[in-house]
Amino acid sequence: MKVEDVTRLLPFEGLKTKKVMSNERFDMILISLEKDAILKEHVSNTEAAILVVEGKIEFTILGKTHILKQNDLFSFAKNVKHELKGLENSKVLLIK
Repeated sequence: MKVEDVTRLLPFEGLKTKKVMSNERFDMILISLEKDAILKEHVSNTEAAILVVEGKIEFTILGKTHILKQNDLFSFAKNVKHELKGLENSKVLLIK
């Protein structure tokens, strides 16, 4: 599947997700967060990384909050609680 601009795949309407790519090695999921939308605390069953492709988010993990902006990348271990909040309309790629 070829996608030239993944940011166009989802609108800013609350919290939206869309699987962009999937194979036997990894999944890539686009997350769209409207300003103030929250992806509530959860865990991933695999190691993962998030890449902010648009906007700015608050990423809370292990009790510490990180402000991530466009082009910031954050990787983390599996089974670690984390949460995302859109500080402005934002889009994030989750690779796991």
